[in-house]
Amino acid sequence: MGKIRRKFDIEFKRQVAAAVDAGMPINEVARQHKVSPSVVSGWYDRFRSGTLIDRPTVKEKALEKENQKLKAKIGELVVQIDVLKKQDEWIRQRRKLNSSIITEKNLAEFRKGAES
Repeated sequence: MGKIRRKFDIEFKRQVAAAVDAGMPINEVARQHKVSPSVVSGWYDRFRSGTLIDRPTVKEKALEKENQKLKAKIGELVVQIDVLKKQDEWIRQRRKLNSSIITEKNLAEFRKGAES
């Protein structure tokens, strides 16, 4: 069976690296926290270079992906709503023209009657 790997919080890593930065020997800090000196050395190197950052978890990545899908769906629905609003306005204008006594469709008929 393999060894169980421990995972450390980013704040813990920063705290250990800060202790080394404060002047404590790497071996002593490693012994206090029951971590390998090579691991502490790696954390300290990343701390100095500014690359000791918190990476997003699998759950955060999944939520971000779902968020992107939902934003795309919202965009599609907004476009559909705009099309339906324009269609509704066009239908209202057509009804308004057709509901008057003299419409564009029957205007020619009324002109014939007036000329006779």
